[in-house]
Amino acid sequence: MRAVLPRGGLIADAAVLRGRRYGNLVLVAGRQDPPVAALARRAAGDWFPGRVLAEAELDRFTGGAVVVHDGSAVDSTPPPPGIFSVRR
Repeated sequence: MRAVLPRGGLIADAAVLRGRRYGNLVLVAGRQDPPVAALARRAAGDWFPGRVLAEAELDRFTGGAVVVHDGSAVDSTPPPPGIFSVRR
């Protein structure tokens, strides 16, 4: 994302960021700084409170990972059996 749009952030549930739960990561990107403080307030006040990572925190989170292109992508690790319930 940052290779194309230099300013960005990531919004996610704190447990997802720590690798304790499966969930979604929401990327925010543009040519200008995202409204980090406003996004953090909104994410913290959600039914499932989230965190916003930007700049230095985002750099630490990515840990220098390289960009993955479609040609070299591999499937994600599947979740453990029974982690998602099935409604009937």
